[in-house]
Order: sequence, then structure tokens, then C-alpha cells
Amino acid sequence: MDASPAIIITNPAVVKATYFISTTRITIMSDGLSGINRRAFLKAMGAAGALALGSGVLGCVGSSLNDNPSIRPTGNIMYTVTGRTQAKFAQFVPLPSTVTPALKDYSVDVSKLTGLDELGVSDAGKSALAKNLFYLTPSMDAQVYDVYKSLSEAGLPAFVTTDSVLHTYHILFDYILRMLEVQHFSPDVIELSKLMMNESIAQMDAATGTVKVAALKNTAFFAVALKLLGESPSLPSAVSGMVEDELSLISGHEGFAGSPIFGYKEDYSQYLPRGHYDRNETLKKYFKAMMWYGRMSFRLENKDDPEAAKEQTRRAILITLALKNQAFDLWKSVYEPTVFFVGETDDLSVYDYNTLIKEVYGISVGLADLADDAKLQALMDKALKLKEPKIVSTELNDTDYDESGMDSIKGLRFMGQRFIPDSYMFQELVYAKVGTQGQPRLFPMGLDVMAVLGSKRAYEILDRVYNETRYSNYVKQMESLKRQFAALGADAWTQNLYWCWLYCLMPLLNEKGDGYPTFMKSQAWTDKELNTSLGSWTELRHDTILYAKQSYTMRATGIMPTHEPPKGYVEPNPELYGRLSSLAGMTIDGLKSRDLLLDVFGDRLTRLKDLLTSLKAISEKELTGTTLSDDEYSTIRYVGATLENITTFPPEVKDAITNDTDERMAIVADVHTDVNTEQVLEEGVGNPYHIYAAVPVEGKVVVAKGAAFAYYEFKWPMSDRLTDPKWQDMLKNGQAPETPEWTKSFKA
Repeated sequence: MDASPAIIITNPAVVKATYFISTTRITIMSDGLSGINRRAFLKAMGAAGALALGSGVLGCVGSSLNDNPSIRPTGNIMYTVTGRTQAKFAQFVPLPSTVTPALKDYSVDVSKLTGLDELGVSDAGKSALAKNLFYLTPSMDAQVYDVYKSLSEAGLPAFVTTDSVLHTYHILFDYILRMLEVQHFSPDVIELSKLMMNESIAQMDAATGTVKVAALKNTAFFAVALKLLGESPSLPSAVSGMVEDELSLISGHEGFAGSPIFGYKEDYSQYLPRGHYDRNETLKKYFKAMMWYGRMSFRLENKDDPEAAKEQTRRAILITLALKNQAFDLWKSVYEPTVFFVGETDDLSVYDYNTLIKEVYGISVGLADLADDAKLQALMDKALKLKEPKIVSTELNDTDYDESGMDSIKGLRFMGQRFIPDSYMFQELVYAKVGTQGQPRLFPMGLDVMAVLGSKRAYEILDRVYNETRYSNYVKQMESLKRQFAALGADAWTQNLYWCWLYCLMPLLNEKGDGYPTFMKSQAWTDKELNTSLGSWTELRHDTILYAKQSYTMRATGIMPTHEPPKGYVEPNPELYGRLSSLAGMTIDGLKSRDLLLDVFGDRLTRLKDLLTSLKAISEKELTGTTLSDDEYSTIRYVGATLENITTFPPEVKDAITNDTDERMAIVADVHTDVNTEQVLEEGVGNPYHIYAAVPVEGKVVVAKGAAFAYYEFKWPMSDRLTDPKWQDMLKNGQAPETPEWTKSFKA
């Protein structure tokens, strides 16, 4: 049978592979998958002496268009993309801000401010206004738009925040991904798993000896996925026991245990559906199966049992040969769109193994050939020389790492979890890279990410508040990461939606100086914007928890309305609004290119894009002291209804992908695992804060009110990874931990 996947590489060459496969002999025609180069994490990173990873085959890093995109610093902003970039899925068309802030400083006499009682400003709030000209306070509101709707109904001035629009993009991103998973990815994974299990059974029936055993275990591997997906496959008797034992461990999701099918230890606590995957049964089943496909590795090395490594490599070869025709198309139909959302795997893939099979076995491969230990070892030796995974997503002790680096966990993953830059940062900032056996740094912090991305304040807090710089090698590793990420180009930050979301957060890390409104020029405001960036990043990690590869610490062996319509204010951060508008446009175009954008989502993304463009224009007027038009004041006044309309969906969408949990803003996501303490690092967003700010409106100082993120970070037992419902119950019952110490600077 003919299968001819066209593999497009970032180089001009296009390589096509056609191969005929039967259960006994596989003939690879043409040039196979040779020439598939592993794309560097970024070319510039290579120049900085950093990592190289990702494949040019399925990635979203593309060539620049004719208008010559570049990165230039603007003020303290670390990066600004100034020209269009063309990625595999979509263009990124920047909407930069060129205004120079030109506002004069102003002071506030709280005793002369009007409307404070109607806004609910407390005595503590008045003191905070006198000190910093703004403050935040907790609320019990369910959603961001609830805050703004109540202001509109009461005729009170609204303060439109970056938090509110970042949260709105999160909802659209998350819901689009959910709908694709329910309507497309889950059915495709079910069909793919059936085809792969049947092909594995055929290989098992046709093979003998060690190859037969390898095919049998592959049958069990795909049978586990099918069972997790709710299917009831007919299994050979030799397979059933392994499958049931594996399912029992997955169901228990208690932590590390030896895998009946793979032999090595797996972290079964990862299989608890969380993020948005607890909303219905389809999402729960899909989560478990894809976690299985994403985490289980066919390892190339096992110093304690070399035969086990040979067996798993045979299994990887058999899977690569079996992934053909319709199965290969189904595999791509899931992998490629999720690359657009999250990114590529940093593990070895079927593309790597296809190339190696041709090099070692030639274009004609018989199942009996796989019993040849010499050829098998030759392939293993070549595979071990390929790129290493840059994120440790399982248990690895420091001794093994010192002896062989990542080789002990290197191997094929069928649908490997994806490299994300923040997990890479975490991996580089915990033991064994940072700290010693006697004093290991076991947990990273969200602040690490923002410090790498350019926040001086984040680093200052890490140093002065938490004393994280006390750990051996921390400062060196942090400086190395800063250099690596500072060397990246436009193609990096616009390669997919995950990277581009992080790019959108960078303006929040820019300390505001001369020309900005006075309320934005204090350290307290810098902390508030840091809080915003961490809240939005938490939502990003929540939405992508299934696909994003999590880092692990190595085991250490030692009112009444007014008659006149109120005139509100937009948080003047035009660079962020422009970037987020471009991201919304990229989301639309990328999904359209794959015919994956439902009209209901396309319409809402377009409305968000238009709103962001308007907020950018309003911000630029505010920063230059230009009076807003009546229509622009109306945009501010009714922003609550606008945000609600953008994030409210018809029954056919709501019933398919949501439940009562989605009625509230609060979410939680575990982002790092420490095997030493058996704890995870949880990042949470709570009920929206109310934010009050003394803002300049047409020559007067007005107190306006808006919504902001409530950000949490804390440690939690890995055997009890938190779900959104449990987190919301903790908040409701007053059982949530305190918010970070440094956030007290902007609270009343």
C-alpha cells in the first residue's frame, strides 16, 4: 500500500517518502525521510552556546516575509517584532506602538476625590490611594466581566485593565482547544490507536523470538490507550494481564511505580485529569490516553538491563514501520495542530527513527532483520548521538545524569509532550543544575520565568524576598538563560501560539517611566504588572497542561448611577494590546489554514482583535493627553458587556465542552514536580481582584475601578494534584494559601 507523506523542511528542499509495508517486509522507496534536520531551539541560541532542539519538519518557525522583520528594544521592553513573520501555520503581523508617553505627573488629595463611597473605597483604600494612587482588593465576583457590568449598570467609571483582555484571550484559546479535542482529536486518536494495535498484532503473528515479544508489548501499549479512550478491544490472552496492571496504576494515579509494560518507573500521578480536562468524559478519556502517548518513552539505554533497552528500541522500530497510510495521516492530524497551539516535542520522533532505519537496515526491512543485534546496536548508537531532550519529565537521579547525561531517558515517544520555554527555564534553575546535594534547589518559581524574560523586579524579589540566589550556580544559570533568550529572533517568538502568548506578556515587565500616568510609576505598580503577567502565564499553563512537558527536579541521593455617563480609563499599555491583537489574528489565520476554525470562534476572535485595536488607540491617546471621543468612552463604559459577549457561547458549544466549573474564573495548574519531596508546584488564579486607580481624565483626577488577576503559587502533594473544582472549593471555604508575600505592596 502506498503512503506518501510530504515533509516540508525549513530548507528549500522538499523531501517525500513513499514506502510499501506488509507484516513481513517493509520496503522504503525514494529517499525516505532523510534530510530531516533537527531545528535549533533558535539559531541565535546556538550562537549563545545554548540548546538545539525541535524539528524543522513540523515546527512553526518559518521564513521572514519581504518586509524584513527584526527585533529591536523599545525602552525596557526586551523584544519588539517590527515586521511580519511567516510561520508554518500563519503570519504574525505586528501592530507596534510608536507613541512617546508625554503626561505630566499629578498628585492626589484623597479628601477632594468624588465618588469614592459609590465605588466602595474603604478607609484602607483611601490610604492606599494617597500612597500609590491605586490598590487592589479581593472580591467574590465569578468573572472579570461581572466587575465591569456592575460598574456600567451603576454609572461608575471603569478602569479597563490588561488583565481583563488577557483573561478573555485565555478563554477563547482554551475553548477552541477543547472543541478541537472533542470533535477532531479524540475521534482521530481512537481510530489511530485501533489501526496501530491491529498492525502490532499482525507484526506479532508474523514475527518470532525477540521481535515477537516486542510486537506483543506494543500491542499492549496501544491497547492501554484504547481502554483509556473507553474502547473495548479484543486482546490476545498474553497481553491482557499487562494491560490491566497498567490501567490499575493509571487509575490510582498515586505517584511513581514500575510500569508493567515498560519496566522503568513512571509517575502515575500525572494521569489525573486536570486543567480543562475534567469537564466531561470525552475530555477525561482523551487526557489519559494522550498523557500515556506523551510520556511513555521507548528508551535507548538501560545500564542495569541492556536487553530491556534493545527490546524497547525494537518496539520503537516496529511502531515507526507500522505508522503508515491512514495511521500516519491520523497521527499528523493530531500532532501538527497541537504544534501550532503549544510547540514541538523535544524527544526523538518517528521521523528520526525512519531516517535511522534506512541508514542501518536499508530500504528493505524484514521483521527478521530486527533480530540482528549488531544492526540493532548500530541504530541505537546512532540514535544516542541525536539531540537530547532538554526537559526532564520523569525521575532521573543526579548520579545517572553525571554519568550519561540525558541518555538514560532518551528514546522515541509516540506523541511526545512538547518543549516549552518556561519548563526549560525551570529545568535549568533547579537541582542538579542549581544547588548542591546538601542544599539542592528543589523548586523553581514563576518569578524565574519573568526574570529570564527581562523583569528586573522579578529578579530583585527572588533575591531579596526569597533569597533564591543563595543556591550554588543560581546566578550563573540565570545569566546564561537571559543571554540565551535575549539572542532569539522574531521567528522564535511568533513560531506558535504558546511562544507568542509569552511574547505578549513582555510589555508588562517594562518599568514605566517619564510620560506615563503617575499611578504607573511606583514599585507597587511594577509589582501589580508582574502579578498580571504571572496570572496570565498561569492560565497558559492551565490550558496546555496535557501537551506541555513538565519539568522535574532530579533526585538527590543525599450604588446609585450618575446622570452624566461616566468617563473611564484604559490601562495605557498600547504595546501589549497591539501584540495581543496580532496574536488573535495569528490564531484566526492559523486555524483557518487547517480548516479548524468554527464560525462561532472566528467571530469572537475577530471581535476581541477589534477591541484590542481600539484599546491600543485609546491608550496612545491617553499617553499623549489627547481627549477621547464619545465612542471611545462608550467602548470603556460597556467593556463588561463586550467581554461577556465574546466569552459566552451558544448551547451547542457550551454543552459540548463546559460545565459549572467554567462559571468561575479561578483555575489551577501544576507546573513542576520534585521527586525528592514528592510535591508539585501549583500555580493558581483566584477570583478577580478589584483594582482602583486615580487616573487623569480630561485634566481631572478620577478614581476608576476594574478587574485584575489574583495570583497564587504554592507546593502540594504530587499524589493529589489539584483540579479546578477542588481549587474553587478551597477558595470558597477559605482554605486557599496566602498570595505571594511581595503582592502586599499593591493591596489595601
